[in-house]
Amino acid sequence: MNLFKRFAVCLALLCALNLNAQTPFTFAVLADVQYGDKDQWKVRHYREALSRLDECVADLNRRNPAFVIQLGDLIDGYPADPVRSAQDLDAVLSVYNRLTMPRYHTAGNHCIRAGRTVLGQKLGLEKFYYDFTLPGAAGWRFVVLDGMNAGEGLLGDEQTKWLCALLKQSAGRQEKVICFCHFPLAGKSALSNAQEVLRSAAETGCMAAWFAGHAHGGGYLLTNGIHQVTVRGMVEASARNAYALVEIHPDRLRETGIGEEPSRELPFIKPAE
Repeated sequence: MNLFKRFAVCLALLCALNLNAQTPFTFAVLADVQYGDKDQWKVRHYREALSRLDECVADLNRRNPAFVIQLGDLIDGYPADPVRSAQDLDAVLSVYNRLTMPRYHTAGNHCIRAGRTVLGQKLGLEKFYYDFTLPGAAGWRFVVLDGMNAGEGLLGDEQTKWLCALLKQSAGRQEKVICFCHFPLAGKSALSNAQEVLRSAAETGCMAAWFAGHAHGGGYLLTNGIHQVTVRGMVEASARNAYALVEIHPDRLRETGIGEEPSRELPFIKPAE
């Protein structure tokens, strides 16, 4: 083999090794910071949550995921005082907005105490349900849902129809979908119309995962090929923090939990026929 051919073979091998060693697409999730300028109540460390968020932001800026999404309830809020609730929201956003990568938001039941109009303005959202794609995650669509638009824990008719249509379109484009909502799909804290959502997901077969908050103890459930991950609430993880990095691989998601959030391997499983 002459020198040119040897060089070509070596170059091809190096390209193949580099292709196989590509860094997976990574994003970060956190839930229920629930900051409030108020004393601790039971296991909820309202003031300390701000320092936990500060640690989280510094860590994520070092790790540099493609984006970060918070799954609702950045604040605890005050039911009869939207002004004070908005002040707490300003305090927590002053920390969250130090993230150096794209930041996304999910509305929670406590966030709404600042008022939907004020919340939308401060989060930079015209609507609380939307979808997005990113160049580094070809074939993936990320969907953010508003579990408060028709009452607590309920997707309204318009949003549900929008989601069903989006799932059908994604299936037609052979995209995989990851949904983010404050409310999980199962358990006492589940969306009221979770079964309708699950039926649509089963029909299209493109939903790979559903990330939620609200239930501060966290949890996991696999339903018909959909990985349902409920991220532990930061407000109840004062000593060790709680958030996660999620890597997208060709055959799985890999959740790397930080602090009290567990780590999980989430292989893609074909839904039952």
